[in-house]
Amino acid sequence: MLKVFAPATSANLNVGFDSLGVALAPIKGEPIGDIFGIEEAAIDSLDVFGAYAHELKGTNIVEKALWRFRELTAIKTPVAMHLEKGMPIGSGIGSSAASVVAAVMGINRYFGSPLDAEEEKSLMAELEGELSGGVHWDNLLPCLLGGLCLHDAKLPVPEEWVWLLAYPGIRLETKAMRAILPKAIPLSDATAQASRLGRFVDALYRSDPQLAAALMFDPIVEPHRAPLVPGFGPLKDQLINKGALSCGLSGSGPTMFAVFDNMASAKAALTEAQHWVAPNQGFAHLCRVDELGARFLES
Repeated sequence: MLKVFAPATSANLNVGFDSLGVALAPIKGEPIGDIFGIEEAAIDSLDVFGAYAHELKGTNIVEKALWRFRELTAIKTPVAMHLEKGMPIGSGIGSSAASVVAAVMGINRYFGSPLDAEEEKSLMAELEGELSGGVHWDNLLPCLLGGLCLHDAKLPVPEEWVWLLAYPGIRLETKAMRAILPKAIPLSDATAQASRLGRFVDALYRSDPQLAAALMFDPIVEPHRAPLVPGFGPLKDQLINKGALSCGLSGSGPTMFAVFDNMASAKAALTEAQHWVAPNQGFAHLCRVDELGARFLES
């Protein structure tokens, strides 16, 4: 069986709406992500299992990936597909992107890679757009490529940074969270945020992690989404008091991310985050950047 693992991602990171994202892996415990498998079969089938399989309803995006692949290549050979769903739906950590990336990579490789790299990415974007209401690369590309990505450019990440992901255990659909955003913003706000993003990239390349983290600020999107995440404000204050250099919504939420420059502060903040998440529903992890991104696994 051919298997592909696709990791969790945190997108936007306050300063790069719809363009910036990072692949993350827990420092302790199992990786967070989806695993897609594909093998020979007499008829098509899809087996969905894992901790969050029960959250999937209707036609799975993995099936749509196979259908679109067949339309593009005219390959009709039946296969058995398997999806281990390792991320909650509507959590803000790239759950749909992981399924899409893993499925497209796996299907294409299984059939001898008739799609080139750009065609693969185009199909991924099409499928992700169907789920989230538009083509957004902020989860897809870091999931695919690994690392901290501004679109498809991988940025340097300070070695001392420790990332916190805290998922409270509730579901917020990406489409709904996009619908509450304003259709237009003042030109001054747009130019200020564009300037912050440019200075953020410059600070990373000049090895100035303090300045880079200070620029991870979101006065545009967060005020509209944060009220839908219970306890967001108090937890953000607590994490900053524990030493977070930056803190905000991961993607469209409800997961929160925070960045620290030392492990002691990160561990203290983790304790606060664990009080916030729902028992047996949410989770909180300290993470490092997953530089590998999606990859094939040994059968």
